[in-house]
Amino acid sequence: MRILLFTGKGGVGKTSISAATALRTSELGYRTLIISTDSAHSLSDSFDVNLFADEPVKIKKNLYAQEISPEKEIKKNWQVIQNYLSTILSFQGLEDVISDEITVLPGMEELFSLMKIKEYYESKSYDVVVIDCAPTGSTLQLLSFPDVSRWYMKNIFPVSKRIVKTIRPMVVKYFTSLPPFPDDDIYESVEEIYERISDTKEILSDGTKTSIRLVLNPEKMVIKETQRTFTYLNLYGFSVDCVIANRIIPVEVEDSYFENWKRKQADYIREIEECFSPLPVFKVKLFNQEITGLKLLEKMAQSIYEKNDPTRIFYQGKPVEIKKMNKKYILSLTLPFVGKKEVNLLRRGNELIITTGKFKRNILLPYTLASLRVVEAEFKNNKLEIEFGGGDSDGEQKKRKDCMGKLSNFSTYQSKVKEKGNF
Repeated sequence: MRILLFTGKGGVGKTSISAATALRTSELGYRTLIISTDSAHSLSDSFDVNLFADEPVKIKKNLYAQEISPEKEIKKNWQVIQNYLSTILSFQGLEDVISDEITVLPGMEELFSLMKIKEYYESKSYDVVVIDCAPTGSTLQLLSFPDVSRWYMKNIFPVSKRIVKTIRPMVVKYFTSLPPFPDDDIYESVEEIYERISDTKEILSDGTKTSIRLVLNPEKMVIKETQRTFTYLNLYGFSVDCVIANRIIPVEVEDSYFENWKRKQADYIREIEECFSPLPVFKVKLFNQEITGLKLLEKMAQSIYEKNDPTRIFYQGKPVEIKKMNKKYILSLTLPFVGKKEVNLLRRGNELIITTGKFKRNILLPYTLASLRVVEAEFKNNKLEIEFGGGDSDGEQKKRKDCMGKLSNFSTYQSKVKEKGNF
């Protein structure tokens, strides 16, 4: 099975591109399912078909779609824990309706919707599953949740379980006025949810099965957010195989009103290709009407993929990798066919700028690295490896903040790297 996950900043057109991709794969003979994990579903509008159902709805031959009901998924996965938490809150005097609402934590709808992937993967009912994800912020929280929960399950959960199991008989017998302690069913439910989350993460982080595709528009703020998304996806071990630049004003539009837009978009397209290299960038024109219905989705699919099969892995490997070694981090960037004397490395605040020949690449650092200083940088086996470690002092942080955006910050950082003789 191939899993294609589309994400991007809200409003960039990822639902239309997801739907167009699913339509193309179905036409190529793949039994295809497209699902939406965004609580604000819009797949029904895209296909112009009501998709809110318990089971996937058949749209045409080989094509099925579903807008997952978050309420039903919460009830299915969270009911036991929710009932216990509601009891605790009701014990404190809260009304039942309010306690029920409070016990549904932020992001639960998207999380349990995403966990449906495991069911479809194990059922082997489909050749391709296309996922229309929530905007990037929510998607990153979802995809990082397994790593966060792993720490809790390893360090806190076993201790908590043993303590409660030890003292529960005494509390039940002598402290009847206290709220009820969690029983074994609660802990079993937590463990079951964690196992399902871990299994889902394993499927999604397998680059031979799952590819994440970033959708953006050629606009400054969208590009910056997508860069950050790309860095974080690499940080958590997910494979991105292409970028899709949507809503590019066609060449045939010659109205003078759009001339400045066209020039700016051309500049941003070059920036996108530089920033995300070596990932392929697919370019999609701005259509003259809203993309709804199969005919327009088919035209969009042709504009995106031309003769390419969407199930292909368009890029294998991780252009950027971040690994933790002891108390330090190593950011590794693949730079094939480049010698170390051809590379310049500059830093501006939380941004790394790497230049080789006429090409330049900007990498937004995750906050974990942005707060650390560079220890050294060196070139090994076609990879630029940059070591981060040791938090800045208050004075260094203030100096870096003051220097952000100034040319002096570039030259200062560059000289420090060169003094180590790594370039």
